[in-house]
Amino acid sequence: MLRSVISLLSMLVLSIPAERALAQDNPNIQLIKPGDPAMAKAHEKSIGELDGFLEKLQNPPAGTENYSLKLGFKDKDKSVVLTTDQMAPDVEFMWVYQIEASGDRFTGLLGDRPEYIHNIKQGDRVAFEKADIFDWLYVENGKIKGNYTACPLLLSGPKEQLEQYREVYGIVCD
Repeated sequence: MLRSVISLLSMLVLSIPAERALAQDNPNIQLIKPGDPAMAKAHEKSIGELDGFLEKLQNPPAGTENYSLKLGFKDKDKSVVLTTDQMAPDVEFMWVYQIEASGDRFTGLLGDRPEYIHNIKQGDRVAFEKADIFDWLYVENGKIKGNYTACPLLLSGPKEQLEQYREVYGIVCD
């Protein structure tokens, strides 16, 4: 199940590199313009429910698994910095999993293969703080909970894809 969720997450990677056409080379990457109102609303909803997610992460209820967090990465010198700034250029949003928490500090493994960010690779351990979190998800009885930032991506795509994700993964978009 973890492999299929990571595959789904990889398909829903959110990249915001300012006006690049590189996504044409990879159909699994969707570009969202900086400041997109639907994405801002999805991020706000995610952060509004983040504390409930973090409580479940600390004490996972039966039937839940695959807890993951979405972070925004930006290359800096020979490392990366994290940002939730949707107006910042050249940010790639990717998922981390196998999360370990200590207060408001976390570590996790990068689950996605970066397309634009060069100073980090899939499987690297990432350290971050609660303030760095952009979105979250977990699977409950086979259905995805959270992952609010998937909706702006799915709503901008083919209606059939939205229906497929709703049916298979339980993702419901307003």
